[in-house]
Amino acid sequence: MWGADMLNDGQGRVLGELDKGYDAAKGYLGQAGNVYAGMTGQGQQGLERYNALTLGSGADIKKALEGSGGYQFNLDQGLQALQRTRAAQGMLNSGNTDTDAMSFASGLASNTLGAERQALRPYLGMYQQGIGGQAGVYGQQAAAASDYYGNRGSIMDNTTKSIVGLGTDAFKAGDQAKAANQQMMLGALGSVAGLAGTALGGGFGAGGLFTNILSPKKG
Repeated sequence: MWGADMLNDGQGRVLGELDKGYDAAKGYLGQAGNVYAGMTGQGQQGLERYNALTLGSGADIKKALEGSGGYQFNLDQGLQALQRTRAAQGMLNSGNTDTDAMSFASGLASNTLGAERQALRPYLGMYQQGIGGQAGVYGQQAAAASDYYGNRGSIMDNTTKSIVGLGTDAFKAGDQAKAANQQMMLGALGSVAGLAGTALGGGFGAGGLFTNILSPKKG
């Protein structure tokens, strides 16, 4: 059917454009998702480090702090400087040296811990932004997919309905043409029957067909 072919061709073109738009949207959303995934990955490292320096027991936090190369270097350098100072004063083996060493180590640990936690805060923000961004991208991808398949279904449904409508109209037109032909035939038959009746009726009257045939006028 010519009309159905046109509808199917039109549907194919519209669906093709819809596919292009959906693929482009997926590409852009995928790029955005990759950016947010990178932010999440970097932020995750900072979050784990922050948790190690914040959560758990004091021994766990001390162990995590001691694993920092900068802290260990500063501790060693500070203790060596303290020992040299006490040695120069002739107080290397005094109890004050041990007390000073403990105070220095404790102060360094406290200061370093606070400084490291503060330095890790941007990573926490990065992690939160990355997670929020990824969630937003997933939501947009879901919405795009829902719109895409919904539009495809609507387009195909409308095409199907239009094709069915064309078929129905064709059947109706055929029925109407058939009925019209039947009416014309009945009308024609009626006219023939009327003419035949007139001819037969005239045969029984004066001047009728049969009278003329049976009793032709003399010239």
